[in-house]
Amino acid sequence: MNPVIQAQLREFSKASVLLAERQETQFEIYSIFCILMGLLGENLEPYDVHLAGDEFGLDGIAIVVQGELVRDRQDALDKLEKINNPSIEFIFFQSKTSTSYDYGDISKFFDAVSGFFNGDLKGESPVIDDLIAAMEAIYENGVGKRNPRLSCYYVATGNYEKPARIEKLRTSFKLQLQETNIFDNGSLTVDFVGASDLQQYYRAATSAVEVDIDFARNVVMPSNNHVEEAYVGYIDAGNLLKLYTLRDALGSVIGVNRSVFFDNIRDYDARSKINASIKDGVRSSGGMEFVFRNNGITVVSKNIDRTGDKFKLEDFQIVNGCQTSNIIFDLVYGEEDKPGAAELASQIQVPFRLIGSRDDDFVSSIIVGTNRQNPVRDEQFWALRPFMKSFEEYCRNLETEEVIYFERRDNQYRKMDVERTRVMQPALVMKAVAAALLYQPHRAARDYRGIISEYEDSIFLDDHDVRIYHAVAYLYYRIEFLWRNQRIPNDYKTFRYYILAAIGLSALDGAPVFSQKKNKIASAAQKIIDVSKDEDALKVLVEKAVGVVQARLSEMGVSTQERVRDTIRSENFASAFRERFLAST
Repeated sequence: MNPVIQAQLREFSKASVLLAERQETQFEIYSIFCILMGLLGENLEPYDVHLAGDEFGLDGIAIVVQGELVRDRQDALDKLEKINNPSIEFIFFQSKTSTSYDYGDISKFFDAVSGFFNGDLKGESPVIDDLIAAMEAIYENGVGKRNPRLSCYYVATGNYEKPARIEKLRTSFKLQLQETNIFDNGSLTVDFVGASDLQQYYRAATSAVEVDIDFARNVVMPSNNHVEEAYVGYIDAGNLLKLYTLRDALGSVIGVNRSVFFDNIRDYDARSKINASIKDGVRSSGGMEFVFRNNGITVVSKNIDRTGDKFKLEDFQIVNGCQTSNIIFDLVYGEEDKPGAAELASQIQVPFRLIGSRDDDFVSSIIVGTNRQNPVRDEQFWALRPFMKSFEEYCRNLETEEVIYFERRDNQYRKMDVERTRVMQPALVMKAVAAALLYQPHRAARDYRGIISEYEDSIFLDDHDVRIYHAVAYLYYRIEFLWRNQRIPNDYKTFRYYILAAIGLSALDGAPVFSQKKNKIASAAQKIIDVSKDEDALKVLVEKAVGVVQARLSEMGVSTQERVRDTIRSENFASAFRERFLAST
């Protein structure tokens, strides 16, 4: 294996608690991480995308609905129910540690992808069957104005030299996919990834975003105690594109870097009447009128190094301007074959604000102020609350074993040398709280946003003790640690939120957490921490919780995986579980 890949793989496996896995498994998950985070800018957990069995021709499948993974039919239906015209993506992975690109292995990969959609892959494994059921639910209920995107990545550790035989196979496969008319053919991707690509993607996924731009037409903004420096003016499209354009190892443009945007880049529809009209207007005017008709873009950067009119930005985020950014990308790179497309990069001028600030609270206020009209995820705004800042600071400043890195903004810890499994996004913490503190395991995975809305005035309040929330986050991490190190069966993952609920119930004997006195809540938090640290005690509680769930399922005659999932999502089942678990303690 390439020595640089080996070094990156060791670093990744250590940070992701994968050292107990075989090297082949580590490489498969590392490859998924590189592509999802480094190439596609998707902040998704690669471990959850990876297929742990011996599935035919595949090492990973990601079904992404509006930026979130779905794993089964009910999961897909729950997410589709809440979103009009959702963005949907299917992403397939196959990884080989070999340096060669084997024709037979590639053929199997292509056959597996086809089989996933035409039904031939059914019965391959319970996980595959669940994912196929999710796909079927999507096509039955979720395809609106846009067909889903499809991306297929075959990974090896050599350099892909485009052999004629394999290129012919790829062309034939893409044509076969296009003829099904069930995908967005304009974005259909079938790529071969090699050592240099992996190295680049890994560095992109683990390093702070850094870019140099020319911003000559600027005026210094008024001084502010929260701001190191700030500028307002306008910038040409060529320099703006540097902020969010992804390129491959050879410098070729391959897409938009989603990770630098705060607002939801998936909501952009290139074919919408409004966006098409804007692009037509830009073409007809040569881009000269764009600056007068556009509200512009705001960029917040942790570091700005200015030399004359040249600005070096590090660890920055585009906090608004998703539509503008995508329109410009389409005009310049999506129409390279059209006359005048290249000239637009210098002719289009865009209103531009650049703010340099390390004050997270001030940056949060900018984000809220510039995104009030945009469809931003609820948990993103929840993460900007004052309590969440206190929670983040508390969690990351504990003794090493108890540290949790709460990610108040996407990719906040990407450039830091931290254990990845200790990094927790707002949605994950909210699910854990719903299960362990509100005792609602049946809703935690599928309806945590509904729970957050229902309990908005009861949780994450400024006067709450951060310790109980940290205890639940730490518990989640410890259970995940046991799974990754194969110390509890993977089959138990189906009951993840019932396990969390059981430990929460045992800490407070089933009493409502937030109606207790402060000393009682603090005591419960310590109980959860203590049992989480004691692996033997934790495993006993895991087995006990799973035993209660399985006993009830057996009494009900529920055995198939699909029926199990449906059953444990019912309120009646959750209530019965709570009574039985408490009675057994």
